[in-house]
Amino acid sequence: MKKSICAAIFLLLHIAGQPLRAQVKTDKVGQLVAAENYFMVLAKEKGFDKAFFKLALEDAVVFRPNPVNGITYYKNNPEKGILSWEPAFAKISKSDDWGFTSGPYTYRDTTQHDAVYYGEYLSVWKKNDKGVWKLALDAGISHKKPVKDPQLTFLNPTGEKFMHQRSEARLQQREDIVFSSDKLYATILKADNSIAYNEFLTDEVHLLFPGYEPIIGKKAVKAFWAKQGVKLTSEPVKADRAYSGELAFTYGNAITTKNGINTSYNYIRVWELQPGYKWYTVLEMYIPVK
Repeated sequence: MKKSICAAIFLLLHIAGQPLRAQVKTDKVGQLVAAENYFMVLAKEKGFDKAFFKLALEDAVVFRPNPVNGITYYKNNPEKGILSWEPAFAKISKSDDWGFTSGPYTYRDTTQHDAVYYGEYLSVWKKNDKGVWKLALDAGISHKKPVKDPQLTFLNPTGEKFMHQRSEARLQQREDIVFSSDKLYATILKADNSIAYNEFLTDEVHLLFPGYEPIIGKKAVKAFWAKQGVKLTSEPVKADRAYSGELAFTYGNAITTKNGINTSYNYIRVWELQPGYKWYTVLEMYIPVK
């Protein structure tokens, strides 16, 4: 068994740590899924903290529940439980240097008689200057033991062409555009949640909300929010965008209000540039602020 695990680690390390010149042309997203799977295998073999230190960027952000530096957090708060997960939804940028995965996780708390918890994770990955995938953002929400199998969706980019930008000022402007899109989303949410969802959610959007398995599709997400009977407001804090420009994320603060009672969250939105140069969210996660 140990030999098979070591062999799997070697194979996944080779896949995740190499530029994958030939394979990328046919299945770019496969290398991203391999990087995530390697993270999980390494965490089982070496422990989550050591795996995180090996694979995360120095400025990687984790939500515990507020956004903090991941390296600093896990040095001060070593993970005592056993965490396992698998990617179910993934997409990679045209520039082959930025992507995200999400999917179900299981956490066994070894400090509480091996109590088992379930939920969904979200990871954003970037390639470093050596072409190796590194974890840039990690977050999760919890829910009851799932009753449905995950819906697998691994998406390669449509087309290969994109505009190359070298100017730092221009790259910052591109991030500012995403941030402004999230600001506009927030403005419309204040006026009318339903209009905002119509304007900014893709038809295949994934909503990761605490206490619930993934809600997939604009129609299902709108029905979910309507059933909750809450007013959602949000305010962005940070934006980041792929070099090719068509994928990005934002995170910030959100509040749901019902019967005069406010509940606070940190949110993460993954954005994609659609035809017509308009930004839509393909995934939203809401992390409760305890």
